[in-house]
Amino acid sequence: MKLIDIARGWYNFAAGTPYVKNLMEKRLAICDGCPHKTQLSPAGQVLVQLINEDGNLYKCGICHCPLAALSSLPGSRCKDGRWGPAGEESYY
Repeated sequence: MKLIDIARGWYNFAAGTPYVKNLMEKRLAICDGCPHKTQLSPAGQVLVQLINEDGNLYKCGICHCPLAALSSLPGSRCKDGRWGPAGEESYY
């Protein structure tokens, strides 16, 4: 994931439309059962909480992207194939 995509993801996470919020919730529900889900570093947790108090404090153990940013980008894809770009079905 490119840095600009992470920035867009953070923006969507903080101020996304209802569509993006719904998409993010569906994706994060899939991530909840993933063995690659790991906690963010303490610094990462502080950043997420500054953006949104109820933020997701986890990252992907494969690509190391924050799940909040990764899951809120409609064009993003799970590196483990669990979900794809908006409009695609979950692979699991």
